[in-house]
Amino acid sequence: MRPVEPVRQDGLIARKTHHKHSSSKGYRKLLDALAALEGVHRVATGRVKPRMGSGRPVASISKIRRTDSGLSITINTDGAIVDAYVVTDRPDDVESSMREQGWTSS
Repeated sequence: MRPVEPVRQDGLIARKTHHKHSSSKGYRKLLDALAALEGVHRVATGRVKPRMGSGRPVASISKIRRTDSGLSITINTDGAIVDAYVVTDRPDDVESSMREQGWTSS
């Protein structure tokens, strides 16, 4: 079952994911899937940095750090490292859901 998106007063659907205009489709899907997890209020991308080296990432999400508003994560993509922020009041549940999905290496 797909989560119900909140509807704004003007009738448009409010999105839970904030994409930067330059974000690639590979990690956009991951961010949208993160936003659909139960307990996640919002997902926003931060800095996008070029990644050096030809090695393939071990997992989509390489680092998870706690913040006051939820979680700060690092996403590995082809050729870039993306910082993203997951706003949640249930960081333990969200972190375990990420592990269950196979998005983290631990």
